[in-house]
Amino acid sequence: MFLTGLTFTGICIVLNSSHVFTFIESSFFKSIKEINFGLETIITISFCAVIYEIGLIINRIGSLLENILIFIKAIPFDNDYKKFNNRKQNFPIMGTLSREYALSRTSMTLFLLLTIISCIQGKWIFSIFLLALTIVFYFSTWKHAQKIVELMKQNEE
Repeated sequence: MFLTGLTFTGICIVLNSSHVFTFIESSFFKSIKEINFGLETIITISFCAVIYEIGLIINRIGSLLENILIFIKAIPFDNDYKKFNNRKQNFPIMGTLSREYALSRTSMTLFLLLTIISCIQGKWIFSIFLLALTIVFYFSTWKHAQKIVELMKQNEE
């Protein structure tokens, strides 16, 4: 979650660099630099918490996007968790595949959201780059889902 939130925040800073530089040059930012150590620590911890929450929100949006992709059959899926847990005993790799699937889904969502933001801002070349990353992670999500479904179909009783 933290890495996803940090990536989102970092790319948003790049997309809005002129606003960031204006903020850094502002008198408010200069007054923040003079804050004592205790308050500075609280601000840093709060910033880290906000980044984690951004990552968590993106993860949950990915869960909603997953439901849409399953509904339109853009990714294979078998939601029989009892069968998944039974197959996981025979195929321990399923736990790893499941984690990789979730990571790919979250990354796909992250880059899709960033693509939308960069399109709104009219940064077309950056949008194309982000869209390409979205597509890469879509295929990664699809590949992991396909492998999980294949393993769940093996040795059906």
